Amino acid sequence: MNSALSNQTFYNLNRGKHLSEIFTLPKDVASVYVSTHFELGRSDLLHYHDEPHLTFILNGGVIDKRKTFENEQFGGELMFFRAGEPHQTISKIFPTKYISLQFQTDFFKQNSHIESALEAAIEKNFDAKISMLKIYRELAINDEFSETSMEMLMQNLIESPAKGKTCPNWLKKIVELLNDRWNDEISLNDLALAANVHPKTISKYFPRFFKCTLGEYRRKIKIEKSFTMIKSSKFSLTDIAYQCDFYDQSHFTKTFKDLTGFLPKEFQKL
Repeated sequence: MNSALSNQTFYNLNRGKHLSEIFTLPKDVASVYVSTHFELGRSDLLHYHDEPHLTFILNGGVIDKRKTFENEQFGGELMFFRAGEPHQTISKIFPTKYISLQFQTDFFKQNSHIESALEAAIEKNFDAKISMLKIYRELAINDEFSETSMEMLMQNLIESPAKGKTCPNWLKKIVELLNDRWNDEISLNDLALAANVHPKTISKYFPRFFKCTLGEYRRKIKIEKSFTMIKSSKFSLTDIAYQCDFYDQSHFTKTFKDLTGFLPKEFQKL
């Protein structure tokens, strides 16, 4: 930690090397950063943040380097950083653009559970990427409703869909199966057989824990999976639609728009 720079020192060294906009959510709860890196600058320096944060890559690519691992991350992927965690985020594809949600120090100190909630957002909250993209869209709209909308989206990130409820093991098994076989044809009866419960039990309890139907849950997974495909530029939107098991590109486009507020082509150009 002693060799890592504070976040403010890091930003000062990179001044002029990237464009950053900062938006503060109400009640000094959190800040949203939208940053675009045009050249390498000093972004390879080891640094840390005093507060936990999530970063969703809108475009480009980086090397995410921590003490215990080093990963390449591209457009459409989400990263979580613990408070005080030394790291290097090295831009490799220019321009690299991303949106970050970082909680204010005082609010974080009074709500220490937020760090584990944010970490769980990547692992358990199936539409965390969608929420981050919606926050970015609200920043672009910037009307009298945007501030409230962003605050609600932020709460969605730090609160489990099944808050206050213990998810039964059979339901955890279904969720794991849905995520592992996200682009396969799986019927309600297939899920019931795998979890050893009646199909009516799934239909009754799934919305109680996840605040959506089974079909809505599956569509969100497919759209989330499409993010990195769209940004890779290796596939046409028609190819992506079929790979994500949509009927056609029109069905894919409508679902993408309904869930994110963007058309796939608009997301591709961010």
